[in-house]
Amino acid sequence: MGQVISTEGTTPHKVTIPGQGTLTGYTFSSSRTNNATTHRFAKVPYAQPFTKETRFKKPVPLGDDYDYTGDYKEFGLKCPQPSVPNPAFRYTKSPSDENINYLNIWVPASDKYKGKDGWPVLVYIHGGWLQYSSPSTEFFNTNEMFDDEEFDQKYILVTPGYRLNMFGFLSCKKLLEEDESSSNFGFWDQRLAIEWTYKYIKHFGGNPEKISVGGISAGAYSTFFQLAYELYHPEDTQIIKQVLFFSNLVYVQPKRIDECQEQFDEIMEKLGLDSSTPNEVKLATLRKLDPEFIEDFIPTLKNHTFRAVTDDKFISSTLIQDLDSGEYTRKLLAIKGNGFRILCGEVDNEPVKYSLLNTPQTLDELPVQVGNYYPKNVVDSLLDLYKVEKLNPESSTFKEDLRVAYGDIIGDGQVYASARGYLHKLVEHGFPAQNVFRYRVSFRAKWLDNHIKPELRVPHAGDFSVWFYCLREGYTETERVAINKWLQPYLQFLNFKEVQNWDSDDIKKYRLFREDGSFEYIDDIHWDWGVKVATTAYKAQLPA
Repeated sequence: MGQVISTEGTTPHKVTIPGQGTLTGYTFSSSRTNNATTHRFAKVPYAQPFTKETRFKKPVPLGDDYDYTGDYKEFGLKCPQPSVPNPAFRYTKSPSDENINYLNIWVPASDKYKGKDGWPVLVYIHGGWLQYSSPSTEFFNTNEMFDDEEFDQKYILVTPGYRLNMFGFLSCKKLLEEDESSSNFGFWDQRLAIEWTYKYIKHFGGNPEKISVGGISAGAYSTFFQLAYELYHPEDTQIIKQVLFFSNLVYVQPKRIDECQEQFDEIMEKLGLDSSTPNEVKLATLRKLDPEFIEDFIPTLKNHTFRAVTDDKFISSTLIQDLDSGEYTRKLLAIKGNGFRILCGEVDNEPVKYSLLNTPQTLDELPVQVGNYYPKNVVDSLLDLYKVEKLNPESSTFKEDLRVAYGDIIGDGQVYASARGYLHKLVEHGFPAQNVFRYRVSFRAKWLDNHIKPELRVPHAGDFSVWFYCLREGYTETERVAINKWLQPYLQFLNFKEVQNWDSDDIKKYRLFREDGSFEYIDDIHWDWGVKVATTAYKAQLPA
């Protein structure tokens, strides 16, 4: 999956930033029509380089005198990350680089349909549990999507790199002693990339006042917090004009930094440093570690997942409380206005992929693995709600039953229930339902059978190639026509146009992309359960 697009035969395309040099990108063509469709600029820096000395520190912007002159032909490497043995994830050992502070830009090559104020922009944050993946995934190549013969509604695509796992989300009190903002480094990276886009995208033909931010999985999770950052920092430039949540949302307040101390202490213990070791020695030791060592070290931890933390710098400690009470919605409407729009959806088998990552093997392991996602008070409430005590360790199907239960808990928490809970609270407190465009994808092309068993239907991220119109993967003409029709209102959304053929009058309904390629606006039969799970999670976190 993700057919490699060769740079051979591409022609240079130059963009000049006045006073800051000339960037040389390259023009790519559609494999279907041979039309020149896309100017790609790969590995454009948005922050000063990271070094071992600046590891676990906020990114520093490039100066206004930075010279961008250079060749931007080839993708950069991924952030260092552990490999995953299960082949379903394709997170394998491969070259990586701690200097992930770059972004990739795709610009339509034809200006035929370009608006007078420039192209709208989508900043798309890649997924991967905040632990894995890359901004340079081959799926992002827009060779077919930016073809004038396919669509007249186009946009500029920006995919930022950001620090992952321990590099991006290590948290401890020791770091705060250096800098009170030393947490959520990966989110600060994303924010700086969004700010860079706002400042410079006009030179690539983009409209900085029409920037959407979105992503899939951890990218949608990140989008939630990037939007929240602007709502809780109204003094900052309000860049985000609409958002897209693909297969993820949030119903849990991230752990506090003190709740992550156990993870930090485990790291120190495994590195042979006890509690009497001075803090500066502990941090110096972490900064001296080779990235390759860290990649292999992370899977040895019991607390192996590094996630966002509540720090009251990037993430407000009242975020979920405010979502429940309606204060979040009031901020959203006051700061972003009644016209702010949300696109949000899922595929029809989210749980299966979640069930295969760090799968518990015993009942005792279940709360540990769920705890790698959520704080203890939420874990306890969820395990009670899902009645996991009924699982029988003596049963011949126990391990499979445990895997399915684990997948349901995490699949609901990351996608199904978190999204429904979020939307329920927004509309309950006055957000216009007609501004929310919901979807569910059950359609899968035949070529996917070569990679994913048909009985798994559409698992988490199985719709990726649909949204990026990757015809090169092997879509039939019938499938191409169906996807083209499905994408028309989506592209209207990205172009800040009135969205046609996508009803949004009832928050309890969504637009379903059926298995046969047709689509229909139908009742969401999962709504009540999703809201119940989210309400349980909210209640576990609210003050008594």
